[in-house]
Amino acid sequence: MKAAFGNAKNYFARFLKENKSISIGFAGVNVNIPLMENGKIKPSRKGFDAKDTTSPFVQESLGAIISFYNAYENAKEVVYCQAPYVETVPLKKGDAGFEFGIDVNEIKVRFLKAKYTPPVRIKNHFDKSIELFKEIGKVRKAGDGEWENDVTVKIADMNVEKREIVIQPATYFDQVGTNLTLDWASGALGETASYTLRNDIEKTVNGTLPRLKNSVLANTLGVAVVLVSRGEDVLIPIRGSEQAVMVDGKGKFHCSASGVFSWDMDNTNLADIDFEFFINGMAREIHSEIGLLKSEYSLTPLAFSRELIRGGKPQLFFIAETEMGLDELKEKMVGAEESWEFLSVDDLAEDSQLRPHLNSPLEAPQEMFTYEGWMALHVAMAYIRDEEPPFEIL
Repeated sequence: MKAAFGNAKNYFARFLKENKSISIGFAGVNVNIPLMENGKIKPSRKGFDAKDTTSPFVQESLGAIISFYNAYENAKEVVYCQAPYVETVPLKKGDAGFEFGIDVNEIKVRFLKAKYTPPVRIKNHFDKSIELFKEIGKVRKAGDGEWENDVTVKIADMNVEKREIVIQPATYFDQVGTNLTLDWASGALGETASYTLRNDIEKTVNGTLPRLKNSVLANTLGVAVVLVSRGEDVLIPIRGSEQAVMVDGKGKFHCSASGVFSWDMDNTNLADIDFEFFINGMAREIHSEIGLLKSEYSLTPLAFSRELIRGGKPQLFFIAETEMGLDELKEKMVGAEESWEFLSVDDLAEDSQLRPHLNSPLEAPQEMFTYEGWMALHVAMAYIRDEEPPFEIL
């Protein structure tokens, strides 16, 4: 079995019991954090060492991240569910989605015919990142023997007032060389070997993220979905450790499907792009990881957000609702093209901390989830149950 199933009603009963008020404190923000020094985040990894397959390329301590981006200390995403996301924009499509969200039918998508290119000052770091990811197995080869480097999109700007998203072509390697290696002191960013992209290139602006249109990072779009079966049961897979930023080989509970947005640029009418472009991208990811056809579920965009750990990398959160039963979903998932991304229950160690929660993963503590999965579940459950969302209401 590739996945566990949680019950939405049980999840909220537990959550509301533990959090009677959303004015909860955030542990770790107001204490001395050894991962910070002189207002900077200590490098999570140093030098080019292909034998080191475990040291992370980004800092995942939420306490350190919030100390660095200190303007977000009281952000609702952080306070409400201790997730590393900020500047979240609620969404809807017609009558589906958050009632108070922006209708994606009103959002214009503008395409810039100019592929993302890293600035000269980070090019050496960029190239070393891709080389090291190949050597330590963080990227895979396709069936033709070529390295997988899917075409994706950079979110060049998101303007809420204008109801406009600006995109331009980018690739998976572009995010490897920028957003995925922010805290690696590669020795290729200047005269000082300890320089990192986050501390010395993509600096904060008065404690906030740089605006997307001013960022030097690739800022490729990520998509994530929570699949709900027959209104109550939630598909919660166990994410493996082969993903680029994961180093914990034990795996963690995750959202139903997620990944970098991919698309076929040659078969896209670039003169007539709308938000359906992103919805179709999420549907492709669902088919690749779960094996479902678009006709087998309804798909609704719920939020656009920016992830602090990877330097403001943009993310779209969705919910998919299906009338298919749990047994059908299990069978579909086992045969999916990218089912390798998830661990089977049989792959877990006998003493795995996940085992006691396999029948009720929504009751598992936060540390047993990926941070992306944790945020995706909070967003989806707030929508399903008409509860307080983990972000500001516009």
